[in-house]
Amino acid sequence: MMKDVTVRKIAAVVLGNLILGVGIAILRISQMGNDPYCASNMAISDGIGIGLGTYQMLVNLILLAVQIVFGRKYIGIGSLINLFLLGYIVEYTCKGIEFFTGTDYSLVLWQKLLIMAAAMLILTFGLAMYQTAHMGIAPYDYLAIGITDRLPTPYFVNRMITDIVCVCIVLLAVFVGFIGWENSHLGVGTILTAFCLGPLVNLFMKVNEKWVSPE
Repeated sequence: MMKDVTVRKIAAVVLGNLILGVGIAILRISQMGNDPYCASNMAISDGIGIGLGTYQMLVNLILLAVQIVFGRKYIGIGSLINLFLLGYIVEYTCKGIEFFTGTDYSLVLWQKLLIMAAAMLILTFGLAMYQTAHMGIAPYDYLAIGITDRLPTPYFVNRMITDIVCVCIVLLAVFVGFIGWENSHLGVGTILTAFCLGPLVNLFMKVNEKWVSPE
């Protein structure tokens, strides 16, 4: 994962994670639900009262330990940047937006849908930029790849399994009263990010390849 390191690839990893974080934050503002992994981190961090950046970093460190043992070849600069920075980018982007708009979002449905659509485009563009560099896989993203390397089940099934586990964690937290449904961060956006990101990411990867890894 560390082969052929270039300034463009490092820039793609850093900028990609910044754009990805902003997109995730905007999706949170839409109130339509975040992707399963971020939704679980947001819900649990809200419930225990610590910042998203710190909580997500701690979870990522645990997942990184798994990645070191079973999938060291997938670790690179991109893995570490995503591990240490993405949660904080999301957290402080949300705080920045709230500073200018306030925390009482009185949005009607069409506004929520519009914001969600914009967020989906932004986060998939950032994700594609970060992945195009091929400089390491985020610890959570590795889980499905690691399962695929060891079991006959296809990647998309394994990714669905890891995402479903995240959703179940949130639902369990709601069921036991640890958090309220309004703090679950689940919704239409969760379904869309779980099942519809692939085509958009593939499209944007083709766009990013022109400057990240030019022939």
